[in-house]
Amino acid sequence: MTRVRGLDTLLKSYEPVAVALSGGTDSSVLLAFARHHGIQAIAISVDTGLTPPGELAAARRLSEHLGIAHVVVPLDMLEIPAVRENRPERCYVCKRALMEAVVTEARRQGCRTVVDGTHADDRADTRPGMRALSELGIRSPFAECGMGKAEIEALAEELGVPIRPPSACLATRIPTGEPVTRECLALVAAAESLLAREIPGTIRVRCIGGARALVEADPAHRRRLEELLGAVKELGFEDVAIASGGYREGGADSWKR
Repeated sequence: MTRVRGLDTLLKSYEPVAVALSGGTDSSVLLAFARHHGIQAIAISVDTGLTPPGELAAARRLSEHLGIAHVVVPLDMLEIPAVRENRPERCYVCKRALMEAVVTEARRQGCRTVVDGTHADDRADTRPGMRALSELGIRSPFAECGMGKAEIEALAEELGVPIRPPSACLATRIPTGEPVTRECLALVAAAESLLAREIPGTIRVRCIGGARALVEADPAHRRRLEELLGAVKELGFEDVAIASGGYREGGADSWKR
């Protein structure tokens, strides 16, 4: 309860706030918490072309349900060379551009502070984009209050916010150094949507070499996954394989380890 009171106090000291709303659990809980505690807030999402299917729709639904203004800013990330060419600094460059767009819109809307859903369990060494947050003066109330994932999910249940599986931008499905193309992103999005309708839990479809798919999913559902490989291949992949061990954190480069 002490951390919850601290979160309330912190957010009120920042208002009016703009919540960088991805559609995932963490930022959704932050927005719902602000609404529940009467904090002056709006939601800002960025349509980058790299967002997994359903994330923006979830952000819209939540904002409408809470009665909070929701602004969607279009930003074509593939116009940025470091992102399109999938350079090692892609994640940082992408996060920086995304949050710059949020900050610009927040100022236009008259908000004093931009806040995001980064929490105490997030690690800068695995999330290079976190550096952009401090550079741009974006606050992370959960992290500042010492609140981690378990506490956020407990808040989600209290506030009636759906707990969504972990997500990440679609560019993480492509190994560093391989170009990020609209065709590959479309294939990945279609394949993950297809599999998510049939298999629970976290699913990743890695696009290797622009034409091969490596599917990561809970090994408990391997038999059903094997039955679906033909349907995934028909989407346009030359070959489809199942990764041993299921989902591996670390993006498409994790399959090399």
